[in-house]
Amino acid sequence: MSVTNDTNATAKGRAPWMPFWGTDFMASTLGWSASERGAYMILLWAAWEGDGLPAEPERLFRIDQDIRAAWHLLEDKFPLHTDGKRRNQRQERERAEMREQGKRNADKAKRAAAARWDAPSNAPSNAHAMLGSCQTQTQTHTQTQSLSETERTNTLNGSAVEPVSVQVESRKKRLPMPAGALERLWMMFPRKVGKKKALVLLEKSIREYADEWELDALDDAVEVMRERIHAFSQASRTTEPKFIPHPATWLSQGRYLDPMETRR
Repeated sequence: MSVTNDTNATAKGRAPWMPFWGTDFMASTLGWSASERGAYMILLWAAWEGDGLPAEPERLFRIDQDIRAAWHLLEDKFPLHTDGKRRNQRQERERAEMREQGKRNADKAKRAAAARWDAPSNAPSNAHAMLGSCQTQTQTHTQTQSLSETERTNTLNGSAVEPVSVQVESRKKRLPMPAGALERLWMMFPRKVGKKKALVLLEKSIREYADEWELDALDDAVEVMRERIHAFSQASRTTEPKFIPHPATWLSQGRYLDPMETRR
């Protein structure tokens, strides 16, 4: 599951979603009005998308009229940086961490790709491969016989023996889905039809994204899908309900990969 045409977008500093810590946001804006908090959110998103804000307040005021009225509260949230832009310090720490994570993911993917390409040149000949297979089968058969003899011996002398497994677990551990994530995503769809199938497709799409980006957890993939469903819901606000795709249709057609529409 890809959300951008540039697979190295995160590593280059752009990202399909903005980290947002709701509890911290509310704590840092205690006593603010709804319009003041809204103005703060608008500037946070503008700073994230634009890699900082312009220094001149008048340019910011043109974004939304509430920003001018709340500027006495917002100015300290976006101090001037040495590069001449206004930046939110917490946001820049999150941006730096996301860039580093993107680089780590990209490097991990490159190493995996290199290993796949190198595999054929390092593969043994057919004869050696067959010989190795025969040796492995012989060793396994010998181990099985040995275990059987041990079990019989211990059964005769009355001692209890736990069965021994000689199989090696080779499958990759399945990443756990964040608690309640699928249900919360389902509630965001503008037309709630066919829940059972939609939940299956939701999980499949999220896991595909996590596999593509070599993620160690599903949280980021869930957040990406949340943003895509939100954009879909916003774009459907003026659409007659019967013309809004079912969630399962939207997911199965890969509509979450379409460019996001932004409507006011």
